[in-house]
Amino acid sequence: MLVMEAESELRAEVLAEEIVDRYRSMMRSKAGLLEMIGEFDRRGLAQECGASSTATWLMRRLGISESSAHEYVYVARQLLNFPYLAEMFAAGNLSYSALRLLLKYLTPENEVELVEKGMELGHNGLECALAGREKAGDDKPKKEYYLRMAKEDDGDLTLWARLNHVDGDAFCAALKIGHLAFAASEEELSSLIGEDGYVDPAKLDALIKAKEEEEEKMQAKKDVSGFGLPTGRAMVHALMGMVNAVRSQPQSKLRAPGAQVSVMATLDGRAYLPNNAGVASEGLANLVANALVRLDTVDDRGLIINAGRSTRLATDGQIRSLLGMWGGQCAMPGCTHTRFMEFHHMQEWANGGLTDMDNLIPLCSACHSLVTEGYAEITRHGDEIVFDFGDGSRYVSYNHSLPVRNDSYVMPKAEKRGCADSFAS
Repeated sequence: MLVMEAESELRAEVLAEEIVDRYRSMMRSKAGLLEMIGEFDRRGLAQECGASSTATWLMRRLGISESSAHEYVYVARQLLNFPYLAEMFAAGNLSYSALRLLLKYLTPENEVELVEKGMELGHNGLECALAGREKAGDDKPKKEYYLRMAKEDDGDLTLWARLNHVDGDAFCAALKIGHLAFAASEEELSSLIGEDGYVDPAKLDALIKAKEEEEEKMQAKKDVSGFGLPTGRAMVHALMGMVNAVRSQPQSKLRAPGAQVSVMATLDGRAYLPNNAGVASEGLANLVANALVRLDTVDDRGLIINAGRSTRLATDGQIRSLLGMWGGQCAMPGCTHTRFMEFHHMQEWANGGLTDMDNLIPLCSACHSLVTEGYAEITRHGDEIVFDFGDGSRYVSYNHSLPVRNDSYVMPKAEKRGCADSFAS
């Protein structure tokens, strides 16, 4: 028994040391990776590889998340500014989590002190040692203001936020207006406006109070706050009233895919939301009857509108449908931009390309510029769309699915080869 226990302890000791050695080796390898990423970014090589930024290129080539890609670029840049930190990290003496924590506090003056403290204490001890310490570049502690959203598995959306007092007051005022927009009739709203065209504050408060009381009576559990703002389900009504007011009278002409709701109905009877795939088909029945929701019917290839060469620019209908087909974002592999969308002719319009769904693809302005300048090329071959990049990589979208890496994809014989080959020649 003593022999077996001794052997077990020996194996545990050996395995523990092996884990430590492997971890230090992993840190040294990660340090080398970040050093190369920093140099890649410093030299601005992403554009030559057909990407608008180093982070976008990392997302495409490494398949990592957007947050990880931006984090790697940030850390790589910072390591260029702190040579002692980079040296100790490259030697495997400092964990990546400790390094990330240190970067919040490091300055050229305290670099050596804090790095040595990090090597001595590790991440958890370092957190305690740095607690209350002023962060680098901060004159005083700053509050974080945010609005965050999380999409649940069933398609529902969870919201939580922190606003400063000015924005908070504006939001509360907008909620009151939204509550009335949702609950009050046109006649009731018109009665608030005086002869001078301004809203009577007393009448506004009285109508809000009346609507809150109506909501209170309708609820099994009374949860009206009593402080002038609706809560619970009435708050949802207030928010949706505000949302519908914005959507019905938009002031900005900027194309934002989330500004309208489109339900895509397929020929086999299914229905889906392009930007919220978690919603079941049966859950969309009521939305279809809503005048604020656009219903598009798509064929088995996902195409619905053709405009030929009658116009060069995509129509509003084509734009809605293209954004629906590509998830409301840029179609370029690795890019997740959803704003400043443009619509690229894969066969250039000047060269006879049609303004048809088969020939159009949504690109953000940055990625569109990369295609225009020859750093990337997009071609269609039947139902397959091929993306070629200057770094030699090739991605293929099959039937409008998300592009996948396929460097071995062979172009049809009569077709022009992509820019990856032109870069190599």
